[in-house]
Amino acid sequence: MSNHGTFGENNPVWKAISRFADMMVIGVLFLVTCLPIFTIGASLCAFYYTAMDSLRKEDGYIFRRYFINFAKNFKKGTLIWLILLAVGMVFSMNIYCWIINSDMQIAVIMLAISVIMMLGWLMTFIFAFPLQARFENTIGKTLQNAFLIAISHLPFTVAVIILLGMVGYLCYLSWLVLLLMLLFGTGVIGYLLVYNFERLFKKCGYIDEDDGKIKNDDYEFEVEVDYDKLYNREDDESIVNKEAENEEQ
Repeated sequence: MSNHGTFGENNPVWKAISRFADMMVIGVLFLVTCLPIFTIGASLCAFYYTAMDSLRKEDGYIFRRYFINFAKNFKKGTLIWLILLAVGMVFSMNIYCWIINSDMQIAVIMLAISVIMMLGWLMTFIFAFPLQARFENTIGKTLQNAFLIAISHLPFTVAVIILLGMVGYLCYLSWLVLLLMLLFGTGVIGYLLVYNFERLFKKCGYIDEDDGKIKNDDYEFEVEVDYDKLYNREDDESIVNKEAENEEQ
């Protein structure tokens, strides 16, 4: 029987159904493994890696991949989550305290500073877990890279914040939207974000265009990126270009 027939594995409709099923399964796995709360970091890493793998492969093994990567990122992912959670709680308390003490002369300035710091925290949070899932690095370096990449690709970061903010606001307005999001939206939104994070990483040269095209059933591939060298290389190239322009003049 042809692979391109009605039920063939290469049929576009069947592939779309299979991909949607993957989204739903990964979404459910993510929600279940987030229940202990302290495992949210490892769950975010496992979601990213499994969704990334699913988008580039045609075979299954969703459960196996998810839990392999959950275990692989459990230590670092959990520590990153706890660090970000603690810092986020401190910033949130700062904002709350300056709001309730708005009658103080310095309140407006301190509130503005607290909000800016909270935005920096949010931008770091957005990139921290994709970087932890995708690249090998220390926790400190991952958090540093997350903030620097978020700042250097601000339009992308703002778009992600707006998307998540809109989803959160709609869930807040309606319990039906919240229910639909838990049942179907988690996987769909997650896949959309993973797809665009991968496009950004490839566009910036952090990963190769052909990265991840695996022919064997390999679950342990990794990509290492030295951001310092990458940025230095970009600086060197800009200096060379400026020197060339000066010589032409």
